[in-house]
Amino acid sequence: MVVNVSDLTLSAREMRDSELNPGCPVTHGLHQALICVEHSIDGRQAFVKESCLSPLHWPHLSLFAACAVLAACSSTPSNTSATGPADEQARLLQLASDVERRGDPGSAVALYERAAVVSNQDPQVMRELGSARLAAGDAQGAARAFRGALAKQPDDAQALLGLGTAQLQAGEPTGAAQTLSRAAPRVDSASAYNRWGAAAVMAGDTEAAVNAFRQASQREPGNLDIRTNFALALALNGEFAPAQAEIAQVVRSPLVKPSHQRQQLLILTLAGKDVEAGRVFADMPRTQRDRLLTQARAIRALDDPAQRARAVGVLARDAR
Repeated sequence: MVVNVSDLTLSAREMRDSELNPGCPVTHGLHQALICVEHSIDGRQAFVKESCLSPLHWPHLSLFAACAVLAACSSTPSNTSATGPADEQARLLQLASDVERRGDPGSAVALYERAAVVSNQDPQVMRELGSARLAAGDAQGAARAFRGALAKQPDDAQALLGLGTAQLQAGEPTGAAQTLSRAAPRVDSASAYNRWGAAAVMAGDTEAAVNAFRQASQREPGNLDIRTNFALALALNGEFAPAQAEIAQVVRSPLVKPSHQRQQLLILTLAGKDVEAGRVFADMPRTQRDRLLTQARAIRALDDPAQRARAVGVLARDAR
């Protein structure tokens, strides 16, 4: 498990003992990002207070990020000449990527935001910023970043996919389905089609969901989450026989998980196969199994197909 240490800072003694090299270009770039800066990224004002050059005053950077900067500066000669924005952008992106891999998306966002300013909102940087904001749980901010990338590069399929994903996470399934329906065929991956299918289900468009999940399943037939989504979409669309056949193949896999079996119970209940549904979790305590069956019957009783779809949800995990 990755431990987030974004709230840790260096102690006063560590601050005094760590002499940052003023000529270090990495230090210079971060210093420029943190000292008395007022800048605007994708329409949102960001204000950063004066920091000096001490990691103790880097408000958005974790201990991981601070140590990464110290390590970079320790290996840089003191007479390093000033470098241009392109070099500063590359360093910020590398540092942000390193911090992100260590499991600290909050600090990565701060670095990507600085890189966006340095690069004048380069589309690649804005995509990275959008992905980092998604990882940090800021779906609205991610959407703004992806839109920033699309404003400069309208044909950017990955940015379009990111925007649709952000809309889905922000609770905008209709907009997400529209965006992802354009992105998925261009990206042409199981993950992209899976996200489109998830958005379509949540938007109540079960026919589009069936088509999207079918495409995803064809690209990754061994992905049980996607195949379960496909079976569930078929059931929600009233195609009970193929839905039962699909989920039967899933649960025969040695890699089947309880989540897949729960969806099998739901699919059988939606198809009116209550007796068969009751046999799915034969080893489960009766009270727990009855609770699942009651929930499945309540979903079946909903008259509106869109309401049923939203009540069900899907295993909207990325197929990576």
